[in-house]
Amino acid sequence: MRLAKEDAVDKHHYFLLTCTKERRRRSPLSGWKCMGLLLFVLGFSYTSSAQGEADRFRRYLTGAWNNFQQCWMENTETESHRVVTTHPHRHVHVTFERDSATDRWHAAYYSGDQRQLLARYTLTLEERTDGRLQTILAPEFSVEGVGAATGPIALLWTYADGAFRGHSLSPKDEHLWVLKKDTLLILDNHFFRSEDQEPYRLLKCRFFSGWIQYPMDHIRKDSVFFYTGLVLHDQGGAVPLRFPDGTLGEYTVELTQLVHNRRTPILKLALYQEPPERLHWNSRAVAYAWADPAAKRIGLNIRKVASGWTLIAENTPP
Repeated sequence: MRLAKEDAVDKHHYFLLTCTKERRRRSPLSGWKCMGLLLFVLGFSYTSSAQGEADRFRRYLTGAWNNFQQCWMENTETESHRVVTTHPHRHVHVTFERDSATDRWHAAYYSGDQRQLLARYTLTLEERTDGRLQTILAPEFSVEGVGAATGPIALLWTYADGAFRGHSLSPKDEHLWVLKKDTLLILDNHFFRSEDQEPYRLLKCRFFSGWIQYPMDHIRKDSVFFYTGLVLHDQGGAVPLRFPDGTLGEYTVELTQLVHNRRTPILKLALYQEPPERLHWNSRAVAYAWADPAAKRIGLNIRKVASGWTLIAENTPP
């Protein structure tokens, strides 16, 4: 009876069945050669798979992350958007900058608006002999009272269903990380501690370059200024606007990813008539526009004030 390839579960299973059949026909030596080749193929496949997971981990982790969306949903006064919680999460911004020559990242934890550095770590990736990935997170600096870890933290990672799941190897330190292409969930008993045991949900930042045109009547009546060369990320990035004489304008541009009515994700470009330091979760925009979260361009125009933004590169800081 002929052996059809479609009868096998996968290509390795098919190869195994073929080798077994051939061993019945040919000499024992030929059979062992076939089995040796099979072990080589399986070993190569295993190594390639492990290497592929390591490369995927590097791509996923590297970049900037922010939980603006999570904090906005917990703090907005609009009931249709709000997620009720007893203990709202702290607003944080995290960057993982990889040293291209090594499997080491410089990890920095900031306040959500990036005005204050709260903690700094070195993260090292190791590929274990069993094919699994392990990371060591070693503290370098932290502001007193932010709850940062004081000693190295080892996490063991597994990959399944499009996500890496990392858990602490020490029973004394409870750490749970879930890393996806555009989402990072973290829950621990240090910096990312949650009284409700609800993980911090950080989204990966996409960076946009843009411009804004707005009035500058205090310099020349009925004139506008075209302000360009600006850069924002889409997880609550905000930029104050300056006039040619160096003075600050009265506008701030903000780019965010929100969830409308707790079910419709949007990319929102907002214009506020106040400086960034005065913005809060319930600030009212003078004007705003929205688009699909995956949009690569977004803009608005309210006559004298207009603004446009274009994606620089997917998940790549400038």
